[in-house]
Amino acid sequence: MDIYFCDICNESVPASDLDRGMAFRRGERVVCAACDKAMSNEGDDAVGAPAVGGAALGGAAEESAASVWQAEPTSETAGPAAEPAASAPARGRSRLTGCLIALLFLFFMCSLAINALLWVEGRRTRDALNASVELLERGDARVNIRIGELQTNIARQTQEKDAYVRETFKAMEGAVGEKFANLGNRVGRSENAVEALRQSSTEDRRALEASVKGVASTAAVASEATESTKEEVEYLTDRVVALEEVLDGGMTSGGIGNAGRQPSWVSHLPELKDASAGNRWNAVTVLGETEDPRVVSYLLPMLDDEDVFVRMATARVLGDLDSFEAVPGLIDALSDSQAAVREAAVVALRILSGKDFRFDPLGKEGDRNKAQSSWRKWWADNSEDASGG
Repeated sequence: MDIYFCDICNESVPASDLDRGMAFRRGERVVCAACDKAMSNEGDDAVGAPAVGGAALGGAAEESAASVWQAEPTSETAGPAAEPAASAPARGRSRLTGCLIALLFLFFMCSLAINALLWVEGRRTRDALNASVELLERGDARVNIRIGELQTNIARQTQEKDAYVRETFKAMEGAVGEKFANLGNRVGRSENAVEALRQSSTEDRRALEASVKGVASTAAVASEATESTKEEVEYLTDRVVALEEVLDGGMTSGGIGNAGRQPSWVSHLPELKDASAGNRWNAVTVLGETEDPRVVSYLLPMLDDEDVFVRMATARVLGDLDSFEAVPGLIDALSDSQAAVREAAVVALRILSGKDFRFDPLGKEGDRNKAQSSWRKWWADNSEDASGG
């Protein structure tokens, strides 16, 4: 599409405006509708008539108007109209100048209005931006405060969890340590039991060897009738003396039997003083199997026997006999030098009393003494009731 420019205001004029009568050709010049209207409003009838006719008649009117602008008088009849035609460009230039000044003034006012509007909008935008920045700063301050609170809470929770974990691990460590200690105690008890069995086997072997030697010596003595008879007499004499001591003790304590008959276990009492630890251990076991509470008084001294197995068997038998007469001796046995004897004594006390003062046979001496004192206090408080029962 072709573009023309108005020769007066230099405004762009599309070719379509010329075709639709919105712009005009004045010879080789192009005049826009605004400039044409401005010139028409001045009351120039000579020029305005062709312009109006050009607007009404289209292209033919434009050609006639152009001839009016550019025609020169060629005959005498055109002479009177030539003078107004000559003054038309001057008036057109003045109108053009006024139009340009008006346009410049309008442009200036528009510029001022636009600048004022831009300033107002800029100020409003700056205020809005400042308000937004202030809101953002407030929000940022709140976010910083919230972040600080979160950091504080996280630090506090971390400390609490750390303390909880430490306490948990400490408790677990204590429980594990206690279990290991109990396991060590059990291992120690097992070792003591194994050692006791080993010593018992050794004592049994020694007792068997002693029995074999006794049989051999008896066979040797049998070959000598005189010496054998003498030894038998001495043995019977010792038995009679022991029986007399038993009878004296039984009579003093109220008698042995209802009819004065001696119980069958009396014959084993001399074996409690036998030189062989195996024989003493056997005598303690046999007396315990009688389940007769009257043997307790004869067994209590055996808690101080030099052989550990005799002391262990005595403590066990006293617990099985279920007699409170054995309680003081068993309490004293809690301080025995051997852990196996201490364990047998505390087991017997638990059977007799039904109490447990947390006595650990393998524990420290101070702890054992405290538990032993608890047993003594209990017996002091309950000995009369136990004796009466």
